[in-house]
Amino acid sequence: MTDRTHRPSPRRLQAGLLVAAALALSACKPSQPAASPKPPTPPVAVRMTPATERPIPRFIRVTGQLLGYQDALVAADLGGKVSETRVERGSKVSKGDVLVQIDNRGPTLSLQEAEASLALAQARLALARSDVERNAPLVQTRAVAEADFRRFEADLAIREAELAGARSRRDQALKNLDDCTTRAPFSGVVVERFVQPGEYVRADSRIVRLVELARIRLVLNVPEPLSGGIQPGQAVDFQTAAFPGQSFAGEVRFVSSAVREATRDLQIEAEVANADERLRPGFFAEARIRTGDQKATTIPASALRTEGNRRSVFLVEGNTLVERLVEVGDAIEGWVEIRRGLTNGTPVVNPAEPRLADGLPAQVTQP
Repeated sequence: MTDRTHRPSPRRLQAGLLVAAALALSACKPSQPAASPKPPTPPVAVRMTPATERPIPRFIRVTGQLLGYQDALVAADLGGKVSETRVERGSKVSKGDVLVQIDNRGPTLSLQEAEASLALAQARLALARSDVERNAPLVQTRAVAEADFRRFEADLAIREAELAGARSRRDQALKNLDDCTTRAPFSGVVVERFVQPGEYVRADSRIVRLVELARIRLVLNVPEPLSGGIQPGQAVDFQTAAFPGQSFAGEVRFVSSAVREATRDLQIEAEVANADERLRPGFFAEARIRTGDQKATTIPASALRTEGNRRSVFLVEGNTLVERLVEVGDAIEGWVEIRRGLTNGTPVVNPAEPRLADGLPAQVTQP
């Protein structure tokens, strides 16, 4: 009988050796303590302010242009040679200041002649009046014929008419002399001067362009659908590209009586005080016309987070911060209108600090 002994295969023997080696290494490796749990995030201390209802002004937003309150091309009153110019571009003048002087030698001589003619007419009138007064009693005694006395009276009437004509010619000569001096019709700034000394001008030649800047007009174009609420006296505020971030105020003074057919809009004008003369004619303006007040849900501006076009507020729900998107409207005196996303009385975190984030634990503190 043959004795058969069971021998393991080489592959099984190799696997067993690997397992034994792994067990030996694990037995030799010292045990490590278990990792400690991560401490909880401390809550963020926040203060709450409820959304409240308050009146918010309503506006119509339109565009327009600034114009000088008075803007004139000042013309000469008399033809002649320019002898002197008193202003340059940018000169500030007051009403009545001399702008341009025209050679006045001819008008001066004409005035002297007219004054001499007036003096002669006055002398002749005095003589004619004396004749009438001296001969009036003689007519009663028939020392002077009635027909002769009527001639004295007719001569007196002629001399009176001559005096009136002489006085008129003297006044015209005075006007011609005064017209040699072109004066500012109102206070303003010289935008352009069109003549030089030595040039000949006619009675209708433009001398300077003068613009009043202490006050300025804002001409706005209101679309027809929005024109129904426009009335004189309404407040207007506007901005210009020349002064970004700054607002200017005015008041509606004039409302056109008809809508323009080509553009279907209504032109209105507002008067704007411009004592510092920073605003200039020609500036483009983006304006708001206040049409009234309307109650709306509002929150403090500091409770609103703005990231590009994204607007949001933070609420506290179950001791956790919750960020909520909102739609905003107009703003006034530190308050912002919330058109969608909040209701009156809802408490919001104020201020909405940069460290706040959705999902953080929060602890409400007293204001």
